[in-house]
Amino acid sequence: MENYIELLCSNQLFAGVDRQDMLPLLECLQAVKKEYRRGEVLFETGENVADLGIVLAGIVRTESSDILGDRSIISCIEPGQIFCDAYSSTSDRMLLVDIVAQTDCAVLLIETERLFHICAVGRKYRDRLSENLIHTLAQKYVDLGCKVIHLSGRSTRRKLLSYFSERYRLSDGKPFAVPFTQQELADYLFIERSGMSTELNKLKKEGILVCEDGLYSLRTP
Repeated sequence: MENYIELLCSNQLFAGVDRQDMLPLLECLQAVKKEYRRGEVLFETGENVADLGIVLAGIVRTESSDILGDRSIISCIEPGQIFCDAYSSTSDRMLLVDIVAQTDCAVLLIETERLFHICAVGRKYRDRLSENLIHTLAQKYVDLGCKVIHLSGRSTRRKLLSYFSERYRLSDGKPFAVPFTQQELADYLFIERSGMSTELNKLKKEGILVCEDGLYSLRTP
């Protein structure tokens, strides 16, 4: 766990926790590290989850499938980010999505209830952790609002520009990676892959979207 201390110290849930207290606090919370292979399901729709997870390495995604097997990707969780925090904080704790390993990954699982009823070792951080969890949940609400903005685009082109503009903003204008294959990006934006590929090629030809060495950037034509 020592290899992930810096990552965890920068996590919003542990904001304000002294570095030297991190390992004792994780032991107090009975945090468990687990590893999953690409495509493996961490948690399934309908399952009751008591734990929140923090991605230590790799990428995890939330997705939903209908009765015909058509998939929609809801969100992509990268190293240092949290998942299942909202579900594990509700009264019934029932998942409405699948949690799937998009790549080989390692995650840290913490029983959410322990944040509120912490052991003596971590008691001085109880209020801090509760406040941090509220901030994390609020950020998830904001992130969901961003996706609604993407999906509100009236065309495939508008949805793509909205998504790439957000990634560009989050990278402070530097070249950025997209954590999806083309099919996964289409599933995330709820659009057809063929139509999306056509629009991506148009954006590249127009010089608006530039892709070099797997990294994207946006330019004003």
